[in-house]
Amino acid sequence: MGMAASQARYLELTARKTNVEYEGQQVNQQRTALANQSAGLFSRLMGLTVPTPPSTTDYTTTQYTFSDGDHNYTITNMQNLSGDPNYNKTVTYYYTDSIYTGVEKDRTDLGVVNNVGIYWLTNGSTGAPTQQLTVCGTHGTLTDNSDLAALTQIDNDNAASANLLSDIANQDYQNIWKYTSNDGTTYYYSSQDFTNTTGFACTTYSSYAANISKKVYQTENANVTSADSGRYSTIKLASESATLDLNATTTTDENAYNDAMNEYEYQQTLYEQEVNSINARTSIIQQQDKTLELKLKQLDTEQEALNTEMEAVKKVIDKNIEQTFKTFSN
Repeated sequence: MGMAASQARYLELTARKTNVEYEGQQVNQQRTALANQSAGLFSRLMGLTVPTPPSTTDYTTTQYTFSDGDHNYTITNMQNLSGDPNYNKTVTYYYTDSIYTGVEKDRTDLGVVNNVGIYWLTNGSTGAPTQQLTVCGTHGTLTDNSDLAALTQIDNDNAASANLLSDIANQDYQNIWKYTSNDGTTYYYSSQDFTNTTGFACTTYSSYAANISKKVYQTENANVTSADSGRYSTIKLASESATLDLNATTTTDENAYNDAMNEYEYQQTLYEQEVNSINARTSIIQQQDKTLELKLKQLDTEQEALNTEMEAVKKVIDKNIEQTFKTFSN
């Protein structure tokens, strides 16, 4: 190979080597970018909160009950009490009792017609009357004194229309009408709530009094003792002279627990979807990095080949230069 050809080849190899080095730098930059993406995905994965399934113990409570022979009581709240030598707790409890109560009830299924000053129930349409209403009495006088307790309770509980409450307060019993249903309940109305002319009128309310079961709550100081098991065992109320045994039962709020489990399963699904998404993206990045790594190895191999060839060409050039100087030295 002549001097000119050798130098041209050396320049060509030098240019190619520069290109290979540049391509290698580009590959390294791409691998660095992929590494940053992979690190970001790993940080996201580490930042995920793993859902925790609910425990039934979180929705289980211990309820205490006791009895004084007259009522059965259920404790709803128990707070520590300090500064009282005789009692260590403030206790709220309730019992269920049958209480005579005035009730106002919507009755959209009924209607009333006025027939010559007498009121009749209908079936809620303008059809024929079905049952006659009875007037309760005259002003200041009840025809049936058994109505007194019911009307008094309705008034006490404010369980009536304004007109009926006014009639009761003013003893305008001639304005109060009643009827007794098949179940034995007596309903009361004020004629002021009906139409004052002959014809049909809808009534959407009625009033009656009945014994209704209600929870009666009380709060008082008490002395409560514990058994070896750690549960409370006896209670001595400030209003009672006797010390009563406490019965403990555990109850689980199944609805609340099921709601919590449903929420856990939903969050678990979201968590698994996010993990799968991160893993899939990481797998793609790893495959891309392997491809770039293979390309970088190819560039390294080409770089070594170029270096070897450049060394060989350089030796030829050096030999040509040496021979040229020897010729001119002769």
